[in-house]
Amino acid sequence: MHSIKSPLRYPGGKSKALTHIQNYLPSEFKEFREPFVGGGTLFIYVRQKFPSIPVWINDLNYELIAFWLCARDQLAQLVAEVERVKRTTQDGRKLFEELSNVEVDKLTQLERAVRFFVLNRISFSGTVEAGGYSEKAFRARFTFSSIERIQVLKDIMTNVRITHADYRQVIQAEGNGVFIFLDPPYFSATDSHLYGRNGVLHTSFDHDSFAQEIRRCQHQWMITYDDSEKIRDSFNFAYQFAWTLQYGMNNYKQASAEKGNELILTNYRVAKQVNLSTRE
Repeated sequence: MHSIKSPLRYPGGKSKALTHIQNYLPSEFKEFREPFVGGGTLFIYVRQKFPSIPVWINDLNYELIAFWLCARDQLAQLVAEVERVKRTTQDGRKLFEELSNVEVDKLTQLERAVRFFVLNRISFSGTVEAGGYSEKAFRARFTFSSIERIQVLKDIMTNVRITHADYRQVIQAEGNGVFIFLDPPYFSATDSHLYGRNGVLHTSFDHDSFAQEIRRCQHQWMITYDDSEKIRDSFNFAYQFAWTLQYGMNNYKQASAEKGNELILTNYRVAKQVNLSTRE
Protein backbone atom coordinates (compact mmCIF):
# COMPACT_ATOMS: atom_id res chain seq x y z
CA MET A 1 0.00 0.00 0.00
CA HIS A 2 1.29 3.44 -0.96
CA SER A 3 1.97 5.53 2.13
CA ILE A 4 -0.43 8.45 2.50
CA LYS A 5 1.18 11.71 3.60
CA SER A 6 -0.24 14.92 5.01
CA PRO A 7 -1.49 17.42 2.41
CA LEU A 8 -0.43 20.28 4.69
CA ARG A 9 2.86 22.10 4.87
CA TYR A 10 3.39 22.93 8.51
CA PRO A 11 6.13 24.85 10.36
CA GLY A 12 7.76 22.44 12.77
CA GLY A 13 6.08 19.51 11.04
CA LYS A 14 7.54 16.07 11.44
CA SER A 15 7.29 14.66 7.90
CA LYS A 16 11.03 14.16 7.40
CA ALA A 17 11.58 12.98 10.99
CA LEU A 18 8.78 10.40 10.96
CA THR A 19 11.04 7.48 10.04
CA HIS A 20 13.02 8.10 13.21
CA ILE A 21 10.23 9.14 15.57
CA GLN A 22 8.30 5.95 14.89
CA ASN A 23 11.14 4.00 16.53
CA TYR A 24 10.19 5.65 19.82
CA LEU A 25 6.52 4.66 19.79
CA PRO A 26 5.44 2.45 22.70
CA SER A 27 5.30 -1.26 21.98
CA GLU A 28 1.55 -1.38 22.55
CA PHE A 29 -1.37 1.04 22.76
CA LYS A 30 -5.13 0.89 22.17
CA GLU A 31 -5.94 4.55 21.50
CA PHE A 32 -3.98 7.40 19.92
CA ARG A 33 -4.36 11.09 20.76
CA GLU A 34 -2.60 14.15 19.38
CA PRO A 35 -3.42 17.41 21.23
CA PHE A 36 -1.32 19.63 18.90
CA VAL A 37 -2.14 17.89 15.62
CA GLY A 38 -0.79 20.55 13.26
CA GLY A 39 -0.07 18.96 9.90
CA GLY A 40 -0.96 15.53 11.26
CA THR A 41 2.06 13.59 10.03
CA LEU A 42 2.16 11.12 12.91
CA PHE A 43 -1.59 10.67 13.23
CA ILE A 44 -1.84 9.83 9.51
CA TYR A 45 0.98 7.30 9.95
CA VAL A 46 -0.74 5.74 12.98
CA ARG A 47 -4.09 5.51 11.14
CA GLN A 48 -2.41 3.51 8.39
CA LYS A 49 -0.38 1.26 10.68
CA PHE A 50 -3.12 0.71 13.27
CA PRO A 51 -6.39 1.29 11.37
CA SER A 52 -8.66 -0.22 14.03
CA ILE A 53 -7.68 1.86 17.08
CA PRO A 54 -9.59 5.01 18.11
CA VAL A 55 -7.90 8.29 17.18
CA TRP A 56 -8.48 11.72 18.72
CA ILE A 57 -6.86 14.81 17.19
CA ASN A 58 -7.05 18.35 18.52
CA ASP A 59 -5.62 21.81 17.96
CA LEU A 60 -6.24 25.30 19.29
CA ASN A 61 -5.98 26.79 15.78
CA TYR A 62 -9.57 26.77 14.55
CA GLU A 63 -8.65 27.42 10.90
CA LEU A 64 -6.59 24.23 10.96
CA ILE A 65 -9.34 22.28 12.72
CA ALA A 66 -11.87 23.52 10.15
CA PHE A 67 -9.69 21.88 7.50
CA TRP A 68 -9.52 18.54 9.34
CA LEU A 69 -13.27 18.61 10.05
CA CYS A 70 -14.07 19.19 6.40
CA ALA A 71 -11.58 16.52 5.36
CA ARG A 72 -13.64 14.14 7.48
CA ASP A 73 -17.20 15.40 6.90
CA GLN A 74 -17.21 17.32 3.59
CA LEU A 75 -14.31 15.84 1.67
CA ALA A 76 -15.85 15.97 -1.81
CA GLN A 77 -16.96 19.58 -1.36
CA LEU A 78 -13.56 20.57 0.06
CA VAL A 79 -11.70 19.07 -2.89
CA ALA A 80 -14.12 20.59 -5.42
CA GLU A 81 -13.82 24.10 -3.95
CA VAL A 82 -10.02 24.00 -3.76
CA GLU A 83 -9.88 22.76 -7.36
CA ARG A 84 -12.16 25.64 -8.40
CA VAL A 85 -9.79 28.16 -6.79
CA LYS A 86 -6.86 26.52 -8.53
CA ARG A 87 -8.54 26.55 -11.95
CA THR A 88 -9.68 30.17 -11.74
CA THR A 89 -6.58 31.81 -10.23
CA GLN A 90 -3.70 33.28 -12.20
CA ASP A 91 -2.49 35.97 -9.80
CA GLY A 92 -1.19 34.26 -6.66
CA ARG A 93 -0.32 37.43 -4.77
CA LYS A 94 -3.79 38.88 -5.30
CA LEU A 95 -5.29 35.60 -4.06
CA PHE A 96 -3.06 35.68 -0.98
CA GLU A 97 -4.05 39.25 -0.16
CA GLU A 98 -7.76 38.55 -0.63
CA LEU A 99 -7.68 35.47 1.59
CA SER A 100 -5.51 37.17 4.21
CA ASN A 101 -7.82 40.17 4.54
CA VAL A 102 -11.18 38.39 4.57
CA GLU A 103 -13.27 38.42 7.76
CA VAL A 104 -12.97 34.74 8.65
CA ASP A 105 -15.76 34.86 11.24
CA LYS A 106 -18.23 35.53 8.44
CA LEU A 107 -17.16 32.46 6.47
CA THR A 108 -18.69 29.00 6.66
CA GLN A 109 -16.60 26.15 8.03
CA LEU A 110 -16.05 24.87 4.48
CA GLU A 111 -14.95 28.31 3.26
CA ARG A 112 -12.51 28.55 6.17
CA ALA A 113 -11.12 25.12 5.37
CA VAL A 114 -10.61 26.04 1.71
CA ARG A 115 -9.00 29.32 2.71
CA PHE A 116 -6.66 27.60 5.16
CA PHE A 117 -5.49 24.99 2.67
CA VAL A 118 -4.88 27.50 -0.12
CA LEU A 119 -2.93 29.84 2.17
CA ASN A 120 -1.00 26.85 3.47
CA ARG A 121 0.11 26.00 -0.07
CA ILE A 122 0.99 29.54 -1.21
CA SER A 123 2.54 31.09 1.90
CA PHE A 124 6.18 30.99 2.87
CA SER A 125 6.91 27.51 4.27
CA GLY A 126 3.20 26.93 4.96
CA THR A 127 3.03 29.57 7.68
CA VAL A 128 -0.42 30.74 6.48
CA GLU A 129 -1.35 33.90 8.44
CA ALA A 130 1.99 34.26 10.21
CA GLY A 131 4.19 34.35 7.12
CA GLY A 132 4.22 36.06 3.76
CA TYR A 133 3.29 35.25 0.19
CA SER A 134 5.61 33.01 -1.82
CA GLU A 135 5.41 33.09 -5.61
CA LYS A 136 7.56 29.97 -5.67
CA ALA A 137 5.10 28.15 -3.42
CA PHE A 138 2.15 29.34 -5.53
CA ARG A 139 3.76 27.84 -8.63
CA ALA A 140 5.27 24.68 -7.14
CA ARG A 141 3.13 23.85 -4.08
CA PHE A 142 -0.41 24.81 -5.07
CA THR A 143 -0.86 22.13 -7.71
CA PHE A 144 -3.56 19.65 -8.66
CA SER A 145 -1.33 16.88 -7.32
CA SER A 146 -1.27 18.65 -3.93
CA ILE A 147 -5.08 18.75 -4.00
CA GLU A 148 -5.17 15.01 -4.73
CA ARG A 149 -3.46 14.52 -1.36
CA ILE A 150 -6.68 15.77 0.27
CA GLN A 151 -8.78 13.31 -1.72
CA VAL A 152 -6.89 10.26 -0.45
CA LEU A 153 -7.65 11.17 3.18
CA LYS A 154 -11.10 9.56 2.97
CA ASP A 155 -10.24 6.34 4.81
CA ILE A 156 -7.75 8.09 7.10
CA MET A 157 -10.38 10.50 8.46
CA THR A 158 -13.21 8.00 8.96
CA ASN A 159 -14.35 7.96 12.61
CA VAL A 160 -11.51 10.24 13.76
CA ARG A 161 -12.54 12.36 16.74
CA ILE A 162 -11.66 16.02 16.12
CA THR A 163 -11.80 18.77 18.73
CA HIS A 164 -10.89 22.44 19.02
CA ALA A 165 -9.88 22.70 22.66
CA ASP A 166 -7.07 23.27 25.11
CA TYR A 167 -4.57 20.39 25.15
CA ARG A 168 -5.40 19.71 28.81
CA GLN A 169 -8.79 18.29 27.89
CA VAL A 170 -7.12 15.71 25.66
CA ILE A 171 -4.45 14.56 28.10
CA GLN A 172 -6.74 14.52 31.15
CA ALA A 173 -9.57 12.51 29.61
CA GLU A 174 -9.75 8.94 30.85
CA GLY A 175 -9.08 5.98 28.59
CA ASN A 176 -7.63 2.50 28.35
CA GLY A 177 -4.25 1.91 26.75
CA VAL A 178 -3.97 5.53 25.60
CA PHE A 179 -0.84 6.86 23.88
CA ILE A 180 -0.49 10.62 23.43
CA PHE A 181 1.95 12.28 21.02
CA LEU A 182 2.62 15.95 21.76
CA ASP A 183 4.44 18.41 19.51
CA PRO A 184 4.00 21.72 21.37
CA PRO A 185 5.29 25.12 20.25
CA TYR A 186 9.04 25.09 20.80
CA PHE A 187 10.51 26.92 23.80
CA SER A 188 13.30 28.72 21.90
CA ALA A 189 10.86 29.91 19.23
CA THR A 190 8.54 31.79 21.58
CA ASP A 191 8.96 34.98 19.55
CA SER A 192 8.80 33.35 16.12
CA HIS A 193 5.10 34.10 15.41
CA LEU A 194 4.65 30.90 13.40
CA TYR A 195 1.20 29.78 14.51
CA GLY A 196 -2.14 31.52 14.20
CA ARG A 197 -2.88 35.09 13.24
CA ASN A 198 0.09 37.24 14.29
CA GLY A 199 1.60 34.17 15.91
CA VAL A 200 -0.59 34.37 19.02
CA LEU A 201 -0.80 30.58 19.40
CA HIS A 202 2.97 30.39 19.68
CA THR A 203 3.87 33.40 21.80
CA SER A 204 1.18 32.76 24.43
CA PHE A 205 2.10 29.14 25.19
CA ASP A 206 2.97 28.46 28.86
CA HIS A 207 5.80 25.91 28.86
CA ASP A 208 6.05 25.68 32.66
CA SER A 209 2.36 24.89 33.02
CA PHE A 210 2.67 22.36 30.21
CA ALA A 211 5.44 20.50 32.05
CA GLN A 212 3.34 20.37 35.21
CA GLU A 213 0.32 19.02 33.33
CA ILE A 214 2.41 16.36 31.62
CA ARG A 215 3.90 15.25 34.93
CA ARG A 216 0.36 14.50 36.13
CA CYS A 217 -0.71 12.70 32.95
CA GLN A 218 -1.60 9.05 33.59
CA HIS A 219 -1.33 7.90 29.98
CA GLN A 220 1.73 6.92 27.94
CA TRP A 221 3.14 9.95 26.15
CA MET A 222 5.90 11.14 23.85
CA ILE A 223 6.91 14.78 23.36
CA THR A 224 9.11 16.34 20.71
CA TYR A 225 10.82 19.53 21.91
CA ASP A 226 13.81 21.75 21.22
CA ASP A 227 16.81 20.87 23.40
CA SER A 228 17.75 23.31 26.15
CA GLU A 229 18.70 23.18 29.82
CA LYS A 230 15.33 24.74 30.62
CA ILE A 231 13.40 21.92 28.95
CA ARG A 232 15.69 19.20 30.34
CA ASP A 233 15.16 20.56 33.85
CA SER A 234 11.42 21.07 33.45
CA PHE A 235 11.01 17.48 32.25
CA ASN A 236 13.58 15.82 34.52
CA PHE A 237 10.96 13.17 35.30
CA ALA A 238 11.00 11.93 31.69
CA TYR A 239 13.27 9.67 29.64
CA GLN A 240 15.23 12.04 27.39
CA PHE A 241 16.75 11.31 23.99
CA ALA A 242 18.78 13.95 22.13
CA TRP A 243 18.82 14.27 18.35
CA THR A 244 19.66 16.78 15.63
CA LEU A 245 17.39 18.18 12.96
CA GLN A 246 18.18 20.35 9.95
CA TYR A 247 15.31 22.81 9.87
CA GLY A 248 13.78 24.09 6.69
CA MET A 249 13.05 27.77 6.21
CA ASN A 250 10.25 28.49 8.66
CA ASN A 251 9.97 32.25 8.63
CA TYR A 252 9.77 34.55 5.64
CA LYS A 253 12.25 36.93 7.33
CA GLN A 254 14.75 34.17 8.04
CA ALA A 255 17.98 34.38 6.03
CA SER A 256 18.93 30.71 6.08
CA ALA A 257 17.93 27.29 7.37
CA GLU A 258 19.33 26.32 10.74
CA LYS A 259 20.41 23.12 12.43
CA GLY A 260 18.61 22.37 15.67
CA ASN A 261 19.27 20.22 18.70
CA GLU A 262 16.09 18.51 19.79
CA LEU A 263 14.70 16.14 22.39
CA ILE A 264 12.32 13.23 22.40
CA LEU A 265 10.76 12.85 25.85
CA THR A 266 8.79 9.80 27.01
CA ASN A 267 7.36 8.43 30.25
CA TYR A 268 7.98 4.84 29.13
CA ARG A 269 11.10 2.87 28.40
CA VAL A 270 12.15 2.73 24.75
CA ALA A 271 13.24 -0.69 23.53
CA LYS A 272 16.36 0.66 21.86
CA GLN A 273 17.82 4.13 21.56
CA VAL A 274 18.13 5.27 17.97
CA ASN A 275 20.71 7.75 16.76
CA LEU A 276 18.49 10.48 15.40
CA SER A 277 19.92 12.81 12.82
CA THR A 278 17.64 13.91 10.02
CA ARG A 279 16.52 16.82 7.89
CA GLU A 280 13.28 18.71 8.19
